[in-house]
Amino acid sequence: MTKTLTGPGYSSRLGIAPRRIKVALIGSRGIPPRYGGAETFVYELSKRLKEDFDVYVTCEDDGFYLDEYEGVRRVCIWARHTPTMTIPVIYDIVATLYLLKKVPDIDILFYVAPDGAYATALAKLARKKTVVSTDGIEWQRLLTRIKYVPLHHKPIYLLTALAMFFAEFLACKMPDATIADAVAIKHYIERRWKPKKAVYVAYGIRKLPQIDEERQKTILHKLGLEKHGYYLTVGRIVAENNIHMEIQAFIQAKTNKKLVIVGPINPSDPYVKYLQKLKKDDPRIIFTGPIYNTVILSALRANCKAYIHAYTVGGTNPSLLEQLQYNRPILAYDVPFHREILREKGIYFKTAEELRQKIEELENKEDTIQWNPPKIFTWQYVANTYRQLFKQLAR
Repeated sequence: MTKTLTGPGYSSRLGIAPRRIKVALIGSRGIPPRYGGAETFVYELSKRLKEDFDVYVTCEDDGFYLDEYEGVRRVCIWARHTPTMTIPVIYDIVATLYLLKKVPDIDILFYVAPDGAYATALAKLARKKTVVSTDGIEWQRLLTRIKYVPLHHKPIYLLTALAMFFAEFLACKMPDATIADAVAIKHYIERRWKPKKAVYVAYGIRKLPQIDEERQKTILHKLGLEKHGYYLTVGRIVAENNIHMEIQAFIQAKTNKKLVIVGPINPSDPYVKYLQKLKKDDPRIIFTGPIYNTVILSALRANCKAYIHAYTVGGTNPSLLEQLQYNRPILAYDVPFHREILREKGIYFKTAEELRQKIEELENKEDTIQWNPPKIFTWQYVANTYRQLFKQLAR
């Protein structure tokens, strides 16, 4: 008697084409990317996986519906953005329920942030394969932010930190595979939680458009900038990214250059208010707000005097990787995640005073650093790693 194999990836003996594996990416704000590294990651990964899988991406929006973006299915759920960290957990649960209802034959649910670990219980009840990314050490983010929030908000942040700590535990115990985006993160979760299956997969470097010098000059002129006349930071304006440290160092530094900070700004956020007070009326410090135009970002990254990356608790950061295309000096907060990427070519600091010194040391230098990132930071390598993992889980 011949045994017939069924399920994703298998065809019958009659020659019927195999059903494509269905994979959902859950936990970002959605595509197209309009917020941070998680959205960029989901966009870059989903557009490569769609060649082999039916890919679904959950998106936060103003209603519940399904549509498509660049060949990727979008599963949109209603969401209201707030300054707390409790809502994403709820959104992941709602997104999971809505996805299971609309796409009952989904095979693999990939939660791209650790707070999605709570929702994995629903996916497991539905007998689905699950994958969770731990991202950075997320519960530490809340403990960093807590000092900047009003007193009546502090208990909420503390409880949320506990919830994220438990989510980290669940992310290592519940899913079929746990993703670490940095070697140091993988070592951390293996030492602390001993997950079933820990897999190291970094981010890929998003290729920004290459533009001629004349156009770069025009873009800089419109922004009131000159080539090598400013230091640059691109990222979220949150406490754990140490924007305050950059401002403190820059105010004290002997430099006529500018500090350009690119990222979404919420004027009502306590940390943003603190930064504005810290900045005072120093005209050299510029908050541009979010910039999603890749041509403008390319011009900014290519012409900065140096790039400052003061993140503390994340793993491999997409914004840092993106900067490697431009061969400019990089000043980075001294944590293992950044040393994995920059190695001996990075310029490291731990305090505002050290950062001030590094800025002043760079002032009269015209350094160009040749960055040669290994292939593990290419999107082709990243997508291939996930492709193999998903096919293995589907079998």
